[in-house]
Amino acid sequence: MSDLTLLLKIHVASALAALVLGAIVFALPKGDSVHRRVASAYVMAMMATIGSVIFVPATMLEFGNTGWGFFHLFIVVGGASSAVGAFALWRWRVTGDPEWLRNHQMRFAFSYAGLVMAGTSQIFTNPRFGIVTAMAIESFWAIFAIVNLAILGTTMWIVQRFLARGDPRRRYALRP
Repeated sequence: MSDLTLLLKIHVASALAALVLGAIVFALPKGDSVHRRVASAYVMAMMATIGSVIFVPATMLEFGNTGWGFFHLFIVVGGASSAVGAFALWRWRVTGDPEWLRNHQMRFAFSYAGLVMAGTSQIFTNPRFGIVTAMAIESFWAIFAIVNLAILGTTMWIVQRFLARGDPRRRYALRP
């Protein structure tokens, strides 16, 4: 990791922090001060993760000679998901409508899944880790797709099983 630029070091550190903080948020009882503090730290870590990689040129799947690549699209998706999740929480506080709270929970579940997918994708595709160069290209992309679809599918199951049903004001989000 010593050969990484400062922006990439910030990106990796904030992404790892977001992974840990996001897992803690899901495990904590919802709505209390600890949940709010850890969730705020998660959002800050996500914004640092997203913001630090904007100016890092793509090393793979670049769009022409722009310096931007396929994985830069995750900046838009991650940022939008977090922003909509925060907006939904604000709307719930204003209106008291539990559907806004449910929307908040679902958006942040997908925000966290997107973080896991982006990290997994980066490990798979970055030549530094050797995975992409160790396989035939067809095998690589098949495994890449299967892993990401598995993460997305698991998240969709969790959202449908726990977050899209029941009272969103319950103390633990992962109880129906």
